[in-house]
Amino acid sequence: MRPSLFLLALVLLVAPVPARAEQDSEGIAILKVAMAKEKDPAALEQALTELDAVVKKDPKQADAHYARGWVLSRLQKPDLAVAAYDKAFALDKRLADAAYNAGVVLAGAGKGKDAVVRFDRALAADPKHIDAAYNAGQGYYDLKQFAKAAERWTTAGKLAPDDFNSAKKLVQAYMALGKNAEAMKARERVFALKKAAKDPGLVKMKSYVFDQFDVGKFHIFVYEAFDTGGDLAYVYQFQVTEKDHPIGSVNLETSAVIREQGVPFILGMDIGDKHTTFGDKAWKTQPAYKDVKAIAITKIKASF
Repeated sequence: MRPSLFLLALVLLVAPVPARAEQDSEGIAILKVAMAKEKDPAALEQALTELDAVVKKDPKQADAHYARGWVLSRLQKPDLAVAAYDKAFALDKRLADAAYNAGVVLAGAGKGKDAVVRFDRALAADPKHIDAAYNAGQGYYDLKQFAKAAERWTTAGKLAPDDFNSAKKLVQAYMALGKNAEAMKARERVFALKKAAKDPGLVKMKSYVFDQFDVGKFHIFVYEAFDTGGDLAYVYQFQVTEKDHPIGSVNLETSAVIREQGVPFILGMDIGDKHTTFGDKAWKTQPAYKDVKAIAITKIKASF
């Protein structure tokens, strides 16, 4: 299952060596040796020297340019790596991974606009390239192009119907678009995947990111609990982050105690080690998310 990263929710995994011919080209043969010694800078420099000789001899060998891109990325030369990957793809439009890897390098360099162009190129070249679809979705989401994010994550979901991360990302995209009906349908898929989960990590997961938005300088991650039974649960937790660091939260809480008291939902807040509940914000039935969100935003503005 694809990792869900907190700071950069992208699958920054360079694609493997392209396999098309029964016998490796000269460029791919050099690349395989370099990959086996990728932690040895001297071996990488030697591979680059050999690959430079190959492309000088045969400038149209796409595999050699692809290999140069991989080696240059490992040598921490992102601009040159992207140029090499772009050249490989220009020479051979079947090399979807060349476009994908260029996108990975660009995303890692914080160049999101350029990255999504490459991810889309990879997906056009290989419509079954799920990582390109997923990363394009994340790239567009980060650029606040939520409709395109939803399209790419829908594609990723079709390519891998059991992929939990694509499913939850689609919920976030629809929430950002204000398409509540679509979001709730996508949410049903998230809960179904959780219920059927066999992956130990997903089995143990207590909540997932349901929504994201900004409040001034703060970025808010909204977690929704899968199970609100037991002693204490946060039905929704509006986690407040500043510069990627959590600093507190506003929560819709429920517990066995308050359920016994007949008012099972109450608003709470965590800042540091201090936990506060608000008696004037309690409900006998679970309030609508949009109403809780509005109250949470007011509390965040007043308290953080």
